[in-house]
Amino acid sequence: MIDSKSNELNWKEQLFFTPEDVVLFNSSRILLLFEMLEKNKIKKGIDLERISYYDFFSANPFLAIKEDDPLWIDLEIAGFKTHTLGYISSSQRFRTKRSLLKQYLSLLLSKNLIEIYNSEGKIFYKITITGLEATSKMNSMYAITYRKGASLIINRFKKYSDEKLWGEASEWLEAKSFQVDLYDMSSDNYGNDSH
Repeated sequence: MIDSKSNELNWKEQLFFTPEDVVLFNSSRILLLFEMLEKNKIKKGIDLERISYYDFFSANPFLAIKEDDPLWIDLEIAGFKTHTLGYISSSQRFRTKRSLLKQYLSLLLSKNLIEIYNSEGKIFYKITITGLEATSKMNSMYAITYRKGASLIINRFKKYSDEKLWGEASEWLEAKSFQVDLYDMSSDNYGNDSH
């Protein structure tokens, strides 16, 4: 006997599936970010916090780049759309992506696509030769568009101090109280309900 409820659930789960639900897709996108960091002469790599900001805003650049910005037209030409569902609930989407970032980085590390090192007490990540070889084979329209967004965002954000980047990102996301420390060392009492 076939269980119709089971089949209905499988159908509904498939209906709500998006590429961003897949670890491999997200890990590949992060690898593209590392490729663009290398191409934009950020040879020393970046830390976990910057990876989260660079990746999220590279995929959603109109959150950080406003209509009066000269980069706006470059993004439209590259294929980014200003009014997509991806811009709805951006602060929650950012939090979710940040919480999964370590999983994506772990996959890339396990495949020797990126490397990790400690410099002056900070942990940095950067792409390996194997990672660059892998990204050279990524040529979908999504990859091409993401690279363009990443290049523009990297060139803008690399000039920012950590404090300025956090402040700007908080404003763009309108979510100062939602900032989550990836190392669980937040000083903003996130998750503590004192009421």
